[in-house]
Amino acid sequence: MKFSLWLWPYGRWGGIEAMGDAARRAEALGFASVSVSDHTISTTGPESDGVTAMWPDWSVLSTYLALQTTRLRILTSLVIPYRPVLPMAKQIATVDVVSKGRFPLAAAVGWLRPEFEMLGVDYRQRGSITDEYLQAMKILWSEEAPAFVGRHVSFKDIVFEPKCIKKPHVPIWVAGGSSPGPIRRLLEHGDGWMPMGGGLDQELRDTVVRVKEDVAAHGRDPDGITFRSTIGIGKANAALASISKSISVDDPAAVAPSESPDDVAAEVSSFEEAGFTELAINFSGESAGEVMEQLDWFGTR
Repeated sequence: MKFSLWLWPYGRWGGIEAMGDAARRAEALGFASVSVSDHTISTTGPESDGVTAMWPDWSVLSTYLALQTTRLRILTSLVIPYRPVLPMAKQIATVDVVSKGRFPLAAAVGWLRPEFEMLGVDYRQRGSITDEYLQAMKILWSEEAPAFVGRHVSFKDIVFEPKCIKKPHVPIWVAGGSSPGPIRRLLEHGDGWMPMGGGLDQELRDTVVRVKEDVAAHGRDPDGITFRSTIGIGKANAALASISKSISVDDPAAVAPSESPDDVAAEVSSFEEAGFTELAINFSGESAGEVMEQLDWFGTR
């Protein structure tokens, strides 16, 4: 099992430097990656409950974290329909170059309808836009004379550089649940699958089995697919409560009660037994200092 430090919610860090400190510490503790999430704006209505307000630009933050580390993968979850595909593909390839091939892309279709409306993107077309953009980006990243004709984007007679360091292109992990769209997208484009957090229920277990069977039926090696989920560590704060299953720890920043390490180990083991190969860890600390203490508590167990 590999582990990823999920940085969100961002407002608790007090600045980008603290996120760099956390990434370096996670790398020293043996974490496999640091996770960056994506929103452009957050609306003020009830539909945005739990989204939080602070969202650094993904490309700047990912580049900064890449320069702060040497081994850690910079896993960035992008809402693919939010941005024009050509500049987005250029940003992704450039971050991959800066990171020396440490940039997996987690491709999401998005869910916050008012954000789509503010960005001028058709919410109803977000699935088809995502599919087409992924096809187009793979061509841009891998072909010397890229050309593509689609409903949402077309290009020809262009030069696209730099190419990704990772060949043929950055790994693409599909973010989404067990509905047909994300699973089809995984089979067509994906090197990994990232359902949202919320605990390990039977549906999730069954989906992992089914996805592995489908991958094998498509002539691919199921062991080559990353299966990743999310767990929360510590008492849930307001931002985490809506999306993460938290493990109750009276004081996870200090020496936890004797049963708490066992609870964490059991949670990790249950995901591993279900076929997951990586877990994003979202610590519940509400300040940079609290998260760093929780990170050390987890990493030294």
